Amino acid sequence: RQALPFMVFEELLRRLLRPLNLASAGAFYRDLRLVAIDGVSFSLPNTESVQGQCRKGGNQNGRAAFAKLQCSALVELLMHNPLAARLGWKGESEWKLAQGLLEDLPPHCLLLADRLYGCGAFLVAAGPRLKQRGSHFLVRVKQGLKIVREIKRLADGSRLVEIQALDPEDGHRVSGTLQVREIQATIQRKGYRTVHLRLWTSLLDCEQAPARELIELYTTRWEQELYFRELKSELGLNDLLQSQTPETGAQEVAAMIIGSSLIAEERSKLKPGEELSHRISFIKVWETLEPLWLTLLLGADILTETQKQQLAERFYALAARRVMQKKRTRSCPRAMRQ
Repeated sequence: RQALPFMVFEELLRRLLRPLNLASAGAFYRDLRLVAIDGVSFSLPNTESVQGQCRKGGNQNGRAAFAKLQCSALVELLMHNPLAARLGWKGESEWKLAQGLLEDLPPHCLLLADRLYGCGAFLVAAGPRLKQRGSHFLVRVKQGLKIVREIKRLADGSRLVEIQALDPEDGHRVSGTLQVREIQATIQRKGYRTVHLRLWTSLLDCEQAPARELIELYTTRWEQELYFRELKSELGLNDLLQSQTPETGAQEVAAMIIGSSLIAEERSKLKPGEELSHRISFIKVWETLEPLWLTLLLGADILTETQKQQLAERFYALAARRVMQKKRTRSCPRAMRQ
C-alpha cells in the first residue's frame, strides 16, 4: 500500500463507493434517499515527515498534540454506507473538501447536514446541482444567521424566506440568492438539555413535507457520527493513524472507508425480516467476515463454487442473528448522573 501513489486510492474510492440497492423504507423519506455530508479528522503521528509538511492547530490553551488529516464524506444513513469521500492530506479544510463532494451527490436524495453547511454560500452552490438530480436538502442553521427577507408564512408554522451568498473575493457583493423554507422548533426530552432547532430546506410544500416530520427526520443525521465512530474505533485502532507521512495517512483512511463500504454491502444483504435492519451489529458482521474472507482466500483452488456459495449462505444466516437490542433510555437526567 505504501508504495502506491494516492491517486490510485482516489480512483478506487471513485469506482467502489456507490449507493446500495435498498428496499427498506427507513433508507428513504418519501422517494428520496437519505444521505448526509460531514467531516471528521484523524491525528497524524509526530514523525519528521508530518512535522515538515503539516501545521498543528491550537486554541487558547496552546498548540494541539498532533497534526490533523481532514476527511469529508457522503454517507447513506440507514446502512452507514459511504458514497464518496475526499481526504485533505495536503492541508485542505473540511469546507473545501465538501465542495468537491457536490459532484458525487446521487439522484433523488435528501441531503442532511449540520450547521457548518447551513449558510448561503454552501446552499446557493449546492441548490442547482441538487435540483438537476431531482434532490433536496435539509440542513441545520445557526440561530443568529440573518435572512434577506420573509416571503410567506405557512400553515404548519414554517415560513418561506430568501437567503443570499456573498462573494468570497468581495464580501460586499452578493453572488446569488435562493428561496428556502425555514423551520424552527424547541425540543425537550427528559434527561436531555433543551435544544433550539433551526432548519432550512428546499422542500417548500408544507403539506407534502410537514414541519414535524422534517424535525424528526433531521435527528437521523446522527447516524453519520456513528459511522465515523465505526471508522475510528472499530476499523481503525483509534484516532491516531499508524502511517508515517500525510500521504500514507490518507491511504490508511481510504482503505478503512473502502472496508466500511464492503461491510455495508454485506449488511444490506442480510434480511432477518421483511425490512432491512440497521440494528445489525457493524462490528460483529466485521468479525464474522474476517475468517470467511480468509477461508475463501486459502481455499480458492480447493473449494468448488458450490461450496463457496454454501459458506457464504451460512455466513448470512449467522450474521442476520447479530441484531442489537434497542438502546435503553436514560434512567435519570444527565446532570444527576454526573
